[in-house]
Amino acid sequence: MTDLSILENLNEEQRRAVVDTEGALLVLAGAGSGKTRVLTTRVAYLVKNMNVDPYNILAITFTNKAAGEMKQRVANMLGESCEVWISTFHSMCAQILFRECERIGYGKNFSIYAEAECARVLKRIMKSPSDADNEKNAKLFDTYYGHIKRIKSFNHDPKEYAEACIGESKIKKETLRLFDLYQAELKNNNAMDFDDLLINTVKLFDENPDVLERYQRRFRYIHVDEFQDTNKIQYRLVRQLAKGYGNIFVVGDEDQSIYGWRGAEISNILDFKKDFPDAKVYKLEQNYRSTAHILNAANRVIANNKKRFDKVLKTTKEGGKRVEVFNAYNDREEVDYVMRNINDLVTLAGYNYGDIAILMRANSLSRQFEEALTLYNMPYRVYGGIRFYERKEIKELLCYLRIAINPFDNESAARIINVPRRGIGDATVQKLIECAGANGTHLFDVVKNIENVDGLNAGTKQKIAGFRNLWLSLIDAAGKSDAVAFSEYVLKASGLFDMYKADEAEPDRVENLKEFVSAVNLFRKDNPGKTIEDFLRMVALISDADEIDDSNSVTLATIHAVKGLEFPVVFIVALEENIFPSSHAVIESDDNIEEERRLMYVAITRAKERLYVSSSRCRFRFNQRQNNLRSRFVQELIGNVPAKTPQTPQSEQKSTFKPAYTGAAAAKPASPAANAVDVSEYTVGRKVEHSKFGTGVIVSVSGSGNETIAGIEFENLGIKKFVVALAAKNMRLL
Repeated sequence: MTDLSILENLNEEQRRAVVDTEGALLVLAGAGSGKTRVLTTRVAYLVKNMNVDPYNILAITFTNKAAGEMKQRVANMLGESCEVWISTFHSMCAQILFRECERIGYGKNFSIYAEAECARVLKRIMKSPSDADNEKNAKLFDTYYGHIKRIKSFNHDPKEYAEACIGESKIKKETLRLFDLYQAELKNNNAMDFDDLLINTVKLFDENPDVLERYQRRFRYIHVDEFQDTNKIQYRLVRQLAKGYGNIFVVGDEDQSIYGWRGAEISNILDFKKDFPDAKVYKLEQNYRSTAHILNAANRVIANNKKRFDKVLKTTKEGGKRVEVFNAYNDREEVDYVMRNINDLVTLAGYNYGDIAILMRANSLSRQFEEALTLYNMPYRVYGGIRFYERKEIKELLCYLRIAINPFDNESAARIINVPRRGIGDATVQKLIECAGANGTHLFDVVKNIENVDGLNAGTKQKIAGFRNLWLSLIDAAGKSDAVAFSEYVLKASGLFDMYKADEAEPDRVENLKEFVSAVNLFRKDNPGKTIEDFLRMVALISDADEIDDSNSVTLATIHAVKGLEFPVVFIVALEENIFPSSHAVIESDDNIEEERRLMYVAITRAKERLYVSSSRCRFRFNQRQNNLRSRFVQELIGNVPAKTPQTPQSEQKSTFKPAYTGAAAAKPASPAANAVDVSEYTVGRKVEHSKFGTGVIVSVSGSGNETIAGIEFENLGIKKFVVALAAKNMRLL
């Protein structure tokens, strides 16, 4: 039975992609171009118009939410009883392995370990009594666990990964040893982690051609959503299945490939036609989300990438508000600029708080915005993350500060008595708490007199005595230091800073701890005479704010967290070199810069009606003042089109908003002219010597003034690009 009504709401290019049902197809779906509608409509078209059995159709995506949405759309067109297999990669592999696991040496009903269970397995291995270094290794747990997860998620050979990615020889050797023990323990438990689900399904098909052929016959029409996010093992799995009938339909956008850091391979989509030479390509360039001004900005930015297909987003939403660009004197002024505009959007322009998102490159940048939103009683949520003062590492530092100010805070003491690990287990802590309760005293008193406590061996008492000595030193420092010096002392003396610095897997935690000290410093400057106790009370009030209605709250988020979402109004903040693009991207490679630019493109295309981008010439970050250059992405965004650029945060006279930061705190920073670099000397052919990379030759120069970028070719390292004004301090001209 033919039913062409399902094609009625598609544009011409969408319709062409849907009705082309045989062979390999690559659909390049730009942001907001209706890719999910195209994929699900194609599934329905196969069933209704091509008489394909739903049983023979597979559709794979990445998240349970996306799979659920896809199922609902297909059900609306085909009915709830439709047998189309729609799932995530991991769910599909789990279902296949539950049926076939004995073929690769696993018993029936194997367990699937979630993150917490995998961590417990490795912790148990590392705490083995036979391991003389178990106490030292425990402090490096996150480092080893991170390496093991990356080996598996990137599908690396462990030895090759260790040689390429781990510098310290002891860490390298120990990672390989723990990797083997971890894998053996999972197998011994008849268990797999999430990466094993993918790896073992590919192994199953490689070693059992008859099983592969059976699933090839089942999945005659294969669809993959968000194809740009596939990693090597996922793409290999898709190719295995597609070899049966050759009918593979992949939808993606290379311009939105932003997960390279977790294994996504942009080459999968860029080189698709190499693996499927006869593949047809359709471009969905009609955007249904954003206004022309916003899309033009996005197109101008992403056009600077080389590793992409030639496509340009278009819209029927002509006009709209121009993109507003603001370069603040300092980060305080930037925050006030954002707050003032949010206030005006809600009070004067008819928007709700829930229409607005503040997007940033890293979550450590959220603190000042959280504090300002709280100060002005504007509801907010941290999407896909945790509020700054609720983050684990910040909670731990707060506990240390509290027990120094208030030694009778049993809860805070119990939380951090074994953080960093001191070999004081939960059972011991519980015994100490019970002892305090039985004697009508506090945990501090018990710890202070630990030698007199019964029921603990000498070794345990010695460990607790070490914590006691630290605790007493913190109490002593609290009475002798100002708030900033005290916070810095506690951060170092507690061992928190060194613990998280050693954790290569989560560098954001160190940045957050540094940002905390910056917060104390700014609090002191804004509130002369206030103490660390006042700061802790302020934090408690922020943390204990009333529960908010997420449906009408300003969204604070990293850009990675909001991919796939959209908002009427978007603010992209802290657009400065070494923040966005990040510092590692600036010095490492063009590929990293291109991924940062794709991230900027994703941020821009979240906006439907209004877009604001802001930067700061001076930013107080990690308790240091930084003079910053505006991000290259801002100039790319502006192009030759004049953007709306207010001169001060008070430029709109109708605003009823009163900025929180005035006077010295918001003063214009000193001009960096004294440190100016003569960029005209950096010319093609000139030799330079870099403190890290050695001697090189300038092979390209672009931009001008402080935004001049030099491409320098180093022997055995290739070409690296530098913002001259920033990198000159590490180079000299020869």
